[in-house]
Amino acid sequence: MGVGAHFFVTPLGAGNDTASRFLIGCDPMNSTELEKVVASEVEALGFECVKLEVVGSPRSPIVRIFIDRDSGVSIKHCAMVSRSIGLVLDRLDPFPGRYLLEVSSPGNNRPLTKEEHFVRFAGSEARVQCDSPESGKKTYTGLIHSCINGLLVLHTEEGEIDIRLSEVVKANLCPQEYKIDKKQKQFRKTKDGER
Repeated sequence: MGVGAHFFVTPLGAGNDTASRFLIGCDPMNSTELEKVVASEVEALGFECVKLEVVGSPRSPIVRIFIDRDSGVSIKHCAMVSRSIGLVLDRLDPFPGRYLLEVSSPGNNRPLTKEEHFVRFAGSEARVQCDSPESGKKTYTGLIHSCINGLLVLHTEEGEIDIRLSEVVKANLCPQEYKIDKKQKQFRKTKDGER
């Protein structure tokens, strides 16, 4: 996968008023069921559906799908998945009017949304935002040590932290390519200045 995410954006949809029911909980299909249908289609195309989110206003929703695979994702892959998912969404007709479909690779700050993601990226650095009844809202950055039975173990500068996945609000890998050792950068500036 390249340095940044690949995006493919398609304006789609001209559904009817009853089609938005899943968004407000009136229809048997809810957002979790929609994600299952979309993930199944994405997997049939040979990709992992890392995350699906519906953002924006009810009148002009944006459907964002992040796809990935071991050999990486190109813009052609995003276009192919976008066409296929567009047909699925047209068939399901979940929105009252037009909507925007965005398909992209997760990029360097890949979202971690499932236990399998934490297991796969053990040893990588992640930023994890939590909200728990005991300690409130906190954000931790550290190396993923393990994730077993819904319990994430993160090695941070403060020590080892145990986090229940049920308390994770948002988690992403930290982009390694952009990390710069400030001391090393300062040394290079001084050395270049002497020349």
